[in-house]
Amino acid sequence: MKKPDDIKRDGAGVGVDEQIEALMGKIKHEDVPERLLNLARQLQAALKDRRPS
Repeated sequence: MKKPDDIKRDGAGVGVDEQIEALMGKIKHEDVPERLLNLARQLQAALKDRRPS
């Protein structure tokens, strides 16, 4: 797994999406309740909304 220093970021926290995607990729769909996957998607969407464009 990458160390935090290895993840490229800007001041808005770029790198978080990549971390979420990597975690979701590691999680087998059948092992995780649908509700948890939905929460992860909502978190990702909320973080995208907070980013300055």
